[in-house]
Amino acid sequence: MAGRPDPAGGSRRLVLPAAAVLLVAGCLLQILAGYSHPDLSGHAWGSDDAYISYRYARNLAAGEGLVFNPGERVEGYSNLLYVLLLAPAAALVAPERLYAVSTGLNTLFALAALVLLHRFTRRRLGSFEAAIVAGLFALCPSVWAAVASGLETPMVLLLQIGTWILAEQAVEEGGARERRTAAGLCIVAAVSVLARADGFITPLLAAVFLGLRGRWRPAFAVAASTLATFGALALFRLSYYGWPLPNTYYAKVDGPLLLRLDNGWQQLLTAAIGTGLLVYLVAFLMAGVRGLRSFAPRRPDPLPALPFPAVFAAGWLAYYLYIGGDVFYDRFLLFLFPMGTWLLLALLAQLARTMEAGRSRRRTAVLAVLLAVLQLVALSKDPRFQFRVPKYDRWVLLGRHLRQEPAGTLIAVDAAGKVPFFSGLPALDMLGLTDPHIGHGRAEDRAYFHVGHDKSDLPYILSRKPALIAIWLRGGWTQHTRGQDPLEQAGYSLDFVLNTTQDSKGRDLVDVRHAAPAEVRRLVAAGYQYGLFGRAPAQPGRATVSPRNLSNGL
Repeated sequence: MAGRPDPAGGSRRLVLPAAAVLLVAGCLLQILAGYSHPDLSGHAWGSDDAYISYRYARNLAAGEGLVFNPGERVEGYSNLLYVLLLAPAAALVAPERLYAVSTGLNTLFALAALVLLHRFTRRRLGSFEAAIVAGLFALCPSVWAAVASGLETPMVLLLQIGTWILAEQAVEEGGARERRTAAGLCIVAAVSVLARADGFITPLLAAVFLGLRGRWRPAFAVAASTLATFGALALFRLSYYGWPLPNTYYAKVDGPLLLRLDNGWQQLLTAAIGTGLLVYLVAFLMAGVRGLRSFAPRRPDPLPALPFPAVFAAGWLAYYLYIGGDVFYDRFLLFLFPMGTWLLLALLAQLARTMEAGRSRRRTAVLAVLLAVLQLVALSKDPRFQFRVPKYDRWVLLGRHLRQEPAGTLIAVDAAGKVPFFSGLPALDMLGLTDPHIGHGRAEDRAYFHVGHDKSDLPYILSRKPALIAIWLRGGWTQHTRGQDPLEQAGYSLDFVLNTTQDSKGRDLVDVRHAAPAEVRRLVAAGYQYGLFGRAPAQPGRATVSPRNLSNGL
């Protein structure tokens, strides 16, 4: 579809710079004052999971290899390319600065995605529509949160947008230009596979799209490039880690399929309502139906062919539901925002052919305002956008506190990012993302599923005899066992309690080694709901405090 003439061409030159300024401002606001997860005190300075990747990058830069604990090979990351990109910085900057490097990279990836979107939309729909797409992308709080998380999501977003644009070009072009575009698409496909463990899905969906549009040669080329890269990566994993897939896959994609589908559907519905994504999902459905009707035989005036965003959304949402959603809310849905905006504008452009230009633009402008409002409603509803300075991060505090422990002290944690990263101590991940025994095991409760949080193995954890165990004090996994509390039975008692509320309390880490149980219960009720347990010989006059007797007294 050719872009319409731009009657105000000179004024449009400021659109992209203005959108870039808005995008950077939103990202900086989120980095400095926002959060990456509704668990605010645990994700104030980026996502906890991001620091798992940072730890791998640090160990690689230190010559230890792609490992979480030196000497133990397990693929506890799902973003190889991002880890490799961070490794040089990890060798040059202090650990405290790696988050800044990561969010700086993410901002650049988001800006590059903005530029690609604007240019593609201007070429296909026109400058007016390109300005709307750029503005809505810049004013998308979900994009800000993705940048501030420290995860690889903005890089993956850029690769998915690049795949989309190249796939559309491969349909339009022929001859030498088609071969060059197909070659570029194959390169992007290979990079996508390296970027994330599920990075093969987008290029394979592009191959499906090309096949549906009758471009079999580039379709086979993209599929071959994707599968060859995935095969080579699987061989590397087998030789280095002993498994063909990342440990994160085995740890997360578990549980009955119906439970995963139910959890994924609930997350999708919540995110669709809370972020403004619902309108875009309707656009994908409309475009898919219209596109499929174009394949109907003997239609005198076939509708436009099936667009890439409709194919992508169908395949990606099927994958999203299959794995049961994601613990980080809208992270895996981020890519649907720009594609949905573009689809809505493309559908409006088709309708505009039957009305005068002025009326068409007014309707488009009204739609753009509505979409912006729906996206920005999250600022008042989503706890991730409760902006405040300074921010309190309990995991960073606990990790720094544990630096005083002797080198080599084994800690067991149920949040394997910031605490191991800042402490520098060897760590046992009690949820199994970086532990192959737990990751490859079965969930203890087959009637429960929560992505990445339904596996553990308490007897195994205690058999490793960690010097310290850090867990939640209320609703913890030790309370589901019978008889004496297993931590107490194994000789552990509560040493410290940690503030888990959003705001710092002045004393956020409280030593309770000589506190009475009643005082500990008072602290827990006041928001100190995370505990650090130590294994040490019994001391005269010291009360034994365990998760179970704390819970019984609350």
